[in-house]
Amino acid sequence: MESKVRITREQIKAMHQHLSGLSLNDKKQKEDLKMYYHFLTPKDIYVMYKTFAIEPDNSIYSKVEIHCIKPDGKKEDCGCHYDNLKQRLEFESGLMEIDLDANGKIMFIWVFYKIYQSN
Repeated sequence: MESKVRITREQIKAMHQHLSGLSLNDKKQKEDLKMYYHFLTPKDIYVMYKTFAIEPDNSIYSKVEIHCIKPDGKKEDCGCHYDNLKQRLEFESGLMEIDLDANGKIMFIWVFYKIYQSN
């Protein structure tokens, strides 16, 4: 199966708006924010990050946020589209990290891991 998809201007604009709108106004910290592409849903862009905070009762709030940006630039919460953990992990294993360069062009982020064995 082959797929050739163009990321729309609306998606790129929504990516910039989403990233700039993630200030700490809600007092929750955000980390590991990354954008992704998935070959099974080639027209969508995903933004995923962890959010956490200390609640008034001294409990810790944490959640992995997954937002989907559709070709028309609309965003939706995609973290609730799974029936179980296995489905979520299967989906997340197919995500490929992307980013925007200084000119607003999409680029893939390739991460290579070296495994070292001790003798």
